[in-house]
Amino acid sequence: MSNLAFRTEHLAIADPALKHEIEDVLQSGFHLLLFPYYLECYFTESYRKLALRNILSNSVYLAGLYILMGLIAFIQFKDYHKGIATYTYILTGAGLVFIYACARSKKLDPWFHWYTGLTSMLVIAAAMTTSATVEHPAIVAGTHAVTIYVVMVVYAMSKMRFYNTVAWCVLGGLLNLSITAWFNLHQSFFEFQTFFIFANVIGMGITYIIEHRERAMFLQGLLLDIDKAEKDLLNQHLERLSREDALTGLANRRYFDECLKMEWSRCMREKKPLSVILLDIDYFKQYNDLYGHQSGDHCLIQVSRALKQEASRPAELVGRYGGEEFILLYPNIDANQIKNTLVRIQQRIIDLGITHEGSNVAKVVTASLGAATVYPVQSLNPEKLVSRADQMLYKSKESGRNGWFNTLLSPAEPEQQNLISLT
Repeated sequence: MSNLAFRTEHLAIADPALKHEIEDVLQSGFHLLLFPYYLECYFTESYRKLALRNILSNSVYLAGLYILMGLIAFIQFKDYHKGIATYTYILTGAGLVFIYACARSKKLDPWFHWYTGLTSMLVIAAAMTTSATVEHPAIVAGTHAVTIYVVMVVYAMSKMRFYNTVAWCVLGGLLNLSITAWFNLHQSFFEFQTFFIFANVIGMGITYIIEHRERAMFLQGLLLDIDKAEKDLLNQHLERLSREDALTGLANRRYFDECLKMEWSRCMREKKPLSVILLDIDYFKQYNDLYGHQSGDHCLIQVSRALKQEASRPAELVGRYGGEEFILLYPNIDANQIKNTLVRIQQRIIDLGITHEGSNVAKVVTASLGAATVYPVQSLNPEKLVSRADQMLYKSKESGRNGWFNTLLSPAEPEQQNLISLT
């Protein structure tokens, strides 16, 4: 399995056209080993990272193979004239060290194909030229075998792109021909054709198959990532729908109850106060009858936005509890602090300036509020807190609306506060 690093966060994964285009490319077979420009850029980056990891992970193997071949060659043929084989061996070792050092440097990553290709070209040319500088048949055969092996390693293990690899290997062959002609070295075309061209043809086939497979896996990986991203977005949307009120975007009753229970447990552990406010828009039925349900929905949205500004700190929450009823959760807010919050909320609703000619308390939309505060203990429960806030809301309505009541809930008799009305 390929270790290609698929990066789809920069792609417009939400665009169905992208997914269909990737599928079309995959079905086309991409026999020329080319993608559309934007995909080619991401594949090039991913494939380069794969090649760099491949070189670093195989460095020990290549070093061991290099040392082993050197020991065998120089021990077995120590009494024979070896031409430039020693220099070729040193050049190959220096090339391996150079490639490894460059691969370790992140700054040189964009130049991977250049320093790898150039080094490969020089090593191939030197290996091929070596056979023209020795006379012993066994050494000549050995240099031919080494040449074939070097070409195969360059094609199969360098992970260079197919066209790049072909270009560098061909340049290596041309460099070899130039050197042998310049120094008048003997090298028959039969040798060149048998060992270099034959090895190149096989190497080209191997590289083509490897890159074609990696490209196919790249596209398949992109499709899997896109499907996963779309599935995650869908799950997030469904999760949001299960928690939010469709009209106002506030927490729905189920989600609010879950948060209330969680904050109840936390405040009980930390011995902190917990406050709840219930809010009801005054004469909202008359508002709907007078202005229509569409205007009523718009009114609810405006009120919900105002309430969000009053529950913006961590763990604070505002939810829609019924038709025109809202509920707010305030952890770490005691009975005295909640009074200020009640006044602010009531005034904020009035400041919206939503005209309400059907109201009996004002010419704009107003609200009645009820609040309850508790220091959570085992003998009480969250439902009791909400019930007591509902009782305070009922008192506010019974006392003329556009006002608020709050109470401190405790195992003892609760303390109730006086009504304050803004008119």
